Amino acid sequence: MSKLIYRTLRENVVDAIREKILKRELEPGVRIIEKELSEELGVSRGPIREALRQLEQEGIIEYTRNVGCSVKKVTIKDLYEIYLLRSTYEALAVKLGGGRMEEKDIAKMEEILTRMDNRAMGYGDISSCDHMFHKIIVDRAQSERLSKVWTDLDYGSVVEFYIGNFDEMEIAKRQYSIHKELLEACKTSKAEVICRAISHHYMDSVARFIEKEGIKEEEFCLWGI
Repeated sequence: MSKLIYRTLRENVVDAIREKILKRELEPGVRIIEKELSEELGVSRGPIREALRQLEQEGIIEYTRNVGCSVKKVTIKDLYEIYLLRSTYEALAVKLGGGRMEEKDIAKMEEILTRMDNRAMGYGDISSCDHMFHKIIVDRAQSERLSKVWTDLDYGSVVEFYIGNFDEMEIAKRQYSIHKELLEACKTSKAEVICRAISHHYMDSVARFIEKEGIKEEEFCLWGI
């Protein structure tokens, strides 16, 4: 029997609002009305405000004084900056750990990858698996401060799904593929191989959007891609 996962009211409200944004039920630039969300979700305004603060940290809504919260217009450059920083922190963690990955780490990553091989996964499961997988890499550095700054950028996958097409089945398929490649690199326990795979893992996502949007080569070359 699988374990029951306890979720707070705030977490459920965050998921509900986030999904409305990802599915474009709330369009970029649209002001978010707390009263309307409160009535629609059947909760008081307290959990709504808490959820909006978290979503502001995730970078998909923004607060303007005397106006309130609205859905943020996120760009590919935003995604690039988030992934550049996050991949840099992960690479640093690998170097601090000498590239060594213990058997228990690999076993956990393989277990997560097995969960990812499920085309029916919802966004919440996809995001959770992604976080757990990468956290194993970061935790090898045994640095609380490094783990903290990395976690503060944990909303990168949210931004990627937000600026792309929110097709959960397609997302689940791709997540399995790209994490399988990273797992194979981690099995080598060679820092340079893992760091190269981490960079490719993140920057390939940015490059995909750049190609899709038809951004000129000279523009994204300035970003260092």
